[in-house]
Amino acid sequence: MEVTLFDCLKNNFNFYQEIVPMCASSRVPLDKVLALLQAEQALLLQSQARQEAVWRGEEVDYLPLLLAGGSVPERKNLPSYNLKEQFFDQEKMLYEQAWAALSTVRAKSDALPSVRANLGTGFLASVFGLEQEVFADKMPWLKKHLRKDEIEKFSEESLSPISDKGLIPRAKEYMNFFKERLTGKVAVYLPDTQGPFDLAHLIRGNEIFTDIYDDPDFVHHLMELSTYVYIEASKYLKRVVDEPLNAGYHSNSLYMESCGVRCCEDTTTLLSPEIVKEFIVPYIKKALSPFGGGWLHFCGKGNHLLDIFLEIPEIKGINFGNPENYDPAEILPKLESKGKIYYGSFPRKEREGVKEYFARLLKPLHKKGTLLLDFDLPEGEESSSVLSLWNSVQDETLR
Repeated sequence: MEVTLFDCLKNNFNFYQEIVPMCASSRVPLDKVLALLQAEQALLLQSQARQEAVWRGEEVDYLPLLLAGGSVPERKNLPSYNLKEQFFDQEKMLYEQAWAALSTVRAKSDALPSVRANLGTGFLASVFGLEQEVFADKMPWLKKHLRKDEIEKFSEESLSPISDKGLIPRAKEYMNFFKERLTGKVAVYLPDTQGPFDLAHLIRGNEIFTDIYDDPDFVHHLMELSTYVYIEASKYLKRVVDEPLNAGYHSNSLYMESCGVRCCEDTTTLLSPEIVKEFIVPYIKKALSPFGGGWLHFCGKGNHLLDIFLEIPEIKGINFGNPENYDPAEILPKLESKGKIYYGSFPRKEREGVKEYFARLLKPLHKKGTLLLDFDLPEGEESSSVLSLWNSVQDETLR
């Protein structure tokens, strides 16, 4: 076979693009940020206890407030690494995520710092042989989807063992490295596992929407496969970081108790309630059951599905990707009545003060529970004053 000059240049480019960044890892000033992290973790045990109590349905002294945005001036004049550099280098990925974790610690709230192997939404789709294109300025995305006949050849047996498929070995390598280098209470949480239908959509592409009508048996087959991969990968990766099945960390702020995983169902919001009941609900229940339940995330508008989700016992909490589409005065009492948690944020109104904002969110609640509020520290505000205000509003509102 003749090898052209172009082939040589192309091969060398690919080699340098992926391998050389790894060889340069020794120049990553990782030790500096890790030392800063280790020095500032005194309040985290109290923060975890508060979050645990909310998940258990116990009333707490004060509802946790999960602040983000603590100052990290030490980063000035230190290097930054784009998403592509991080994808191919575990030191660069941990370095960037450690700065975010330090910002969470510096905010001195009830948020708990955590990091993950950030390998893209197509992470579990890679188990089916799909590859992602990796970008410098945005998250990876799948290069293609699978045809129906390709999917029909898969079985649970052919996908086992999950540990050697797709990006799972890379995730294990990165997570072990993170765990080894981190100390104290900075946890390692799972890569982006999506959820059964989101994963099925990634694998099949938009044709899945017509498949539901043209070949429902095929869609059920695909959903069984995606649910199997979600469960087995989550179990395996939890073992890697010594995390219990029914608890864990997420999102550089959250601790979960009696609720071991996150489930993303963004694509599900495009479906009718009738289709959701047949093609989604059974697989969410199956996916979350091994983990003592999980919390459900979805973007867009999902009011037409929220009541369905809240009747699923395995769903322990809700997170909105677009909270501006929901009224907390309506949502929070509904979740409280169903014994569910709301984790996330709601936007402040124009010219609404922080005290007024806190009062508006807390007013619909009957007790100190239900709400794990993510809140960005306002510019120029001290975290101690914001936390004191949060607690004082609770004293006034939730007696």
